Parts: sequence; structure tokens; C-alpha cells
Amino acid sequence: MRELIGKLSYERQILIVYILAVFITVIDGTMVNVALPTMADEFGVAANEAEWVAVGYLLAVAAVIPAAGWLGDRFGSKRVFVSALAWFTLWSVVCGLARTLDQLVVFRVAQGLGGGVLVPIGSAIVFRAFPLERRASAASAVLSVAVVGPALGPLLGGLLVDNLSWHWIFFINLPIGSLGVLFAWMVLREERDDDAGSLDLAGLILSAGSVSVLVYTLSVGPERGWASPEVIGLGVVGVAMLLAMIWVETHRDRPMLALSLFRDHHFRVVNISASMLYAGFFGQILVLPIYLQSLRGYSASTSGLIAATTPVGVFIVSNLFGRRSYARFGPRALMSVAGLAGGLISCSYVFVGLETSLWVLAAMGFARGLAMGFVFIAIQTSVYATVSIADTARAASVFNTQRQVAYASGAALGATVLTGGLQGLSDSAPLVDQLPPYQWAFLAVGVVMLPAVLTARWIRDDDVAATRAPVTTGGR
Repeated sequence: MRELIGKLSYERQILIVYILAVFITVIDGTMVNVALPTMADEFGVAANEAEWVAVGYLLAVAAVIPAAGWLGDRFGSKRVFVSALAWFTLWSVVCGLARTLDQLVVFRVAQGLGGGVLVPIGSAIVFRAFPLERRASAASAVLSVAVVGPALGPLLGGLLVDNLSWHWIFFINLPIGSLGVLFAWMVLREERDDDAGSLDLAGLILSAGSVSVLVYTLSVGPERGWASPEVIGLGVVGVAMLLAMIWVETHRDRPMLALSLFRDHHFRVVNISASMLYAGFFGQILVLPIYLQSLRGYSASTSGLIAATTPVGVFIVSNLFGRRSYARFGPRALMSVAGLAGGLISCSYVFVGLETSLWVLAAMGFARGLAMGFVFIAIQTSVYATVSIADTARAASVFNTQRQVAYASGAALGATVLTGGLQGLSDSAPLVDQLPPYQWAFLAVGVVMLPAVLTARWIRDDDVAATRAPVTTGGR
């Protein structure tokens, strides 16, 4: 095995390690969502109680992401990455052994503590290793796996649940995770920052607390009502902790979450634009399956096939056109023009009806994926371009924290518009009366993407000129 690994460049070795980590975390989440109804039946609980299996994991991930950069700098990126992957794999097996819902929720929280560290640390390792002119190649490879995972997850999860049991959606992580741990230990080089500083306990508590509380508030707000005392209270606590965290972290020399990075014009603009694009993209992913299954009456497998056309579009762009387009046009044009196209296609779902052909929906999803493929390549390639190598790990924590909140915000927006529109309608109401809330929800998550077209115009391509090196045959 060592001889085979030795034939690969260090860049490719790192990509393989990171791709394994991204793949295992992405498919884990999508497989769990498919298995929730089965878990509820086996444990004898209501469906909304079983959702804590997914929510608990999400909150743990959100809480630990802000600390990932400091952990990597303080203890070494290799040590933290390998430990996090081993931790995630171990708790995956423990999750599969759970015998009660309470046990499974606790085990999932523990699993999420490892999963939340993997992506920020892994992306920092990758972008530290790749020179600026080769980062588009790295972004293409990572993006391919990130979009294939959500497409394969529901299919693989359904097969495991139907033919074996829900326990196997966790057991399957053991061989993948073990391979990743072994490979990472063999190939990664240790990188650490001797000036990382001591543990910023106040920053850790405030950053983890504010992000997890806000993500939870966004998750439960649509169902429990934004005017409910519980949601209002959670929102106030989350915002208060967020403001306190900003004050604390901007007054420390070595903060847990390096908010000072937002002084960098390029990093700030890309994060602002990306937050709106991610929110709209993920919000639509939430609304479409509900429209297909709850309103149109299609099966989960049919819904999954239609939804899969979007990642197929992203995959094609990232592998065939993304790097060359980035080199030719730059992030400013790609995020503005392709972002506008993605937003308008998302808004066009407002015209879907009760008789809209599945072929039309598949074509719309595919076109949306093509547009967003160019956007994601631009974001992933350029976001750290003006950040120093030393600050890359902490920049990755900031970027991934923003992305996690954006995901939750997009889902909350779509769910809120949909839930609000359906209130007062009985389950027996004519489908034609139930259709408008879905249309408005599609429109809402599409519109939220459009302001990013304007903010992306503030990107200065000259700031990231080094990332736009011409693509050569050897660049793959």
C-alpha cells in the first residue's frame, strides 16, 4: 500500500484523505434522514421525536465548528484531523448499537463533535497544500464528492434500511472511516501554529453556544411558531450570545473565532455573498421533496431521483468546465452571472403546478445545478485566496460556521413560508388550494439568492489573480 501511495503526489494524497472524510460525513446525514421514519416505528415514538437524531447531530456540528481552527493550530492539523475521523467512526459504530432513542440521540451528539471538526480542518489542510494556481483543481475534486454524496445517500440509505436495518447506516461508516484514518495517518504532514495561544474559554463557550442556539432556533421556529415564547426566548439568548461573542473575540489577541479576518475585503465579500447563495440553495432542497411527496403524492425514491438532477449538474460543471471558466472569467463574473441564473431558475419554481411534468422538474433541477456549479467553484477556489497560510485553519472555521448558519436559515425560510401558507387549511382541502404555499416557498428561497448578485460585484478579481492560472493538461 505504501508503494502505491508513494506514486501519488502529496496534493493527490491529501485530496484522497479529505474526500473520504467529506464523503463519510455527507452520506451519513442523508442516510439518517431516510431512516428516521423506520427509527420512529422501531422505538415506538412520534416522528417529531425521532427528528432529534438529526437535530442533535446538527447542533453538535454547529457548536464545534468555531473551535476547529484553533484546535488544528494548537495541537496540529494532522493529529486533530485523524483524531476527529477516528472519533466519528467509533461513535458511528456505537450509534448502530443503540437500543433506545435517548441513547441514539446522545451517541449522535458525540458523533457530531467529530464530524464538525473534519470539514474545516480538512479544507485548511487541502488549501494549505495547494498553491494558489492549483486551488481550482482542488475545489473541483472536493465539490464533486460534496454533491455526489447527497445524491447517493438517500439511495444507499434506503437500500440498507429496506434490506438490512437502520443500524447499518452507521455500521457502514466503519470500513470507510477506518480506511480514512489509516490513509490520513500515513500521508498527512503535521502542521501547527506555535503562536496559537491558550484556550479562549469565553470565546469557546460564546461561539459554540451562540451558533448552536441560533441553528436550533431556526430549526424549530417554523414548526413551533416564531411568536411562541420558547422561540422568542431562544432567539434573544442566541443573539445576545452572538453579540457578546463578537465583542469578546474582537478584543483578544488570539481569539477562538478569528472575526478579524472579515477586515480582509475579499474574504468578507465572498462570505457575505456565499451566505445568501447557500441559504437559497439549501432552502430549495428542503421544499422540493415536500412538494413532490406531500402535494403531488410521489414516492421518496421518485422524489430523490428528481432532486438528484441538481447535484448531477454541479458535478458536470465542476469536472468539465469549472476550472477553465474560473481561469477565464474569474470569481466576480461567475458569482454574479451564474448566481443570477441560479437565483432566477430557483424563482421560476413559483410557476410549478399540480400537473407539471417530472421531466420539466428534472430539467429545471439540472439547469439549476449547472448554474450553481460555476458559483460553487468560484467560492471554493477563491475564498481563502487572500488569507495567509498561517490563518487558513481559522478562516476555514469562520467560513464553515457561516455556511452552517446559512443552511439553517435557508431551511427555516422555506419551512416558515410553507407552514404559514398551509395554516388554516385542512388535510382534505383541495390540492389547488394547497399549491400556493409551495409556490411562495419556492419563490422565497429563490429571491434570497438575488442580493448576492450585487454583493459579488464588489469582488476584485485582481485580488485573486494568482488563483486564475491557465489550466494545463497536467493540471488535472
